[in-house]
Amino acid sequence: MNHDDDARLTGMLRRVVRDCGKLYTTSAKLMVRRYPTEIDGLPQRFAELMDDLHRGLIIKIYVTMVRADDRWTAAEKRVAAAIIEHLWDQKLTGSALREAATELFQQADALSWDSLVAPFVRYKPLADSKAQVETVVLRLANLVAKCDGQTMPEEQIALHALQNEIDAALHPADPQRTLAHLRRGKHANASDRKQQQAESGSTNTNTCEDHDPTEAMSEKDRVQRLAAAMKELDELIGLDQVKRQVKSYTNFLKLQNQRRAKGLSTMPISLHMAFVGNPGTGKTTVARIIGQILGAMGTLKSGHVVETDRSGLVAEYAGQTAPKTNELCDSAMGGVLFIDEAYSLIDSSGDDAYGREAIQTLLKRMEDNRDQVAVILAGYSDEMSQLIRSNPGLSSRINTNIEFDDYDPADLGRIFEMMCRQNDYELPSAARHRLILAFHQLYQKRDRHFGNGRLVRNAFEDSVRRLADRVAGVLELSEELLTQLTVRDISVPGLSDDELDRMRNSPHKLRLTCKGCARRIRVQPESLGAMIRCGKCSKVQSADWALVYES
Repeated sequence: MNHDDDARLTGMLRRVVRDCGKLYTTSAKLMVRRYPTEIDGLPQRFAELMDDLHRGLIIKIYVTMVRADDRWTAAEKRVAAAIIEHLWDQKLTGSALREAATELFQQADALSWDSLVAPFVRYKPLADSKAQVETVVLRLANLVAKCDGQTMPEEQIALHALQNEIDAALHPADPQRTLAHLRRGKHANASDRKQQQAESGSTNTNTCEDHDPTEAMSEKDRVQRLAAAMKELDELIGLDQVKRQVKSYTNFLKLQNQRRAKGLSTMPISLHMAFVGNPGTGKTTVARIIGQILGAMGTLKSGHVVETDRSGLVAEYAGQTAPKTNELCDSAMGGVLFIDEAYSLIDSSGDDAYGREAIQTLLKRMEDNRDQVAVILAGYSDEMSQLIRSNPGLSSRINTNIEFDDYDPADLGRIFEMMCRQNDYELPSAARHRLILAFHQLYQKRDRHFGNGRLVRNAFEDSVRRLADRVAGVLELSEELLTQLTVRDISVPGLSDDELDRMRNSPHKLRLTCKGCARRIRVQPESLGAMIRCGKCSKVQSADWALVYES
């Protein structure tokens, strides 16, 4: 490998290591700032834990790939030196590098993939970052495997094995397993765990009673927090009707606060809501934003969100459901209790005594604590309507109903593109064309189980895996090779490659609505992702995505 190749490799290596650190750091800040009550142990120590995990992940990847062919080449030594310099700000060579590398190998043996990615499995707010984790792992593994200009058969095998192992760690058979704590690169043992619980003042893994996220929040802090929540709402893809309703609800709360400040009478406020729509339409995300809004405005103390479903409310034995439901409501005090698939609390026969007990307990808490907690019931439209109509207590307490429509094909494409940006992937026109045809086909045939955002996430992850397989045997490294999703990389669940090829060759047109004159503009497949000019009003705009019209 010549000097230019070496410099290029070092640059790419530094970027991927930096991206890994940024992913873990921003995830830690998100949890501490917005979901402190969900963190096991003390929130103040979570950032340190995530920093240790990020370092451990890099070490584990490096050691796994170096061990694949039982050699430690000069190029692999340079990679080790670059990693050590980045993680510990030390420039090592010769015997010092050898000693440090030996320690890295020993540390790697004490680490497991499950532990290193556990926060992204354990904490729901971080679940959407699983694809980013897998991307970072595969990018770094590929760089290490090819750092000496060749990929040995043993390294190719190791790449595939690593991909399977990290996939299994991020998508375990038992997603509710306890987060394995690491401290400074080592597993926390039982006594560590006990000490953390003692320091936090609680043995409850879902709460941290000594931490008040609203303590000493100034008016300036509240204004900034509200602005951040509204900005996050505006940046959501699609969901125009949902955004309008949330903004209207926020304006109503503002008005009540303004009238109260001037000593005027105010209207009673019901914080409880129903979110209805198909899976993957952003209901949980919007619930978190509403929690931030209510917390920022002082309507609720913290605005944290506790997510659950029937299993979190209903117990297995008689007499245990009410205490279980009350305990969950207690954990949501000052914030939002989000109950997904809430309609499952009742069955069509009406004989579900445990479900009825959970609802009755919940109704009492919704009334008794109506100023301290917002309960959001979510699920399919028809089932949710039936649930609310069948219970006068629910219908009287839930005054806000927000309907989440399915994403149209163009919005599905924008979600895919957002995932690409977050993970440093590029999406050329041909790949965009293949995706929009696939999303159009699935959208036209959709039913109540249409995946929406989950469909896009699965498509993105499948496509990244295909890219990883494609580059695994390529010797010459380039950033374009590692970041560009080609047509053949694109994979969409529910459609075969042959079906995607047939759609591309069948007669169809692509059109978008001009932002200047509202005229439909025809878009050529090769123009997707580029800037185009409207022939009528001359407005220049991005043809990022378009809708498909079959000829």
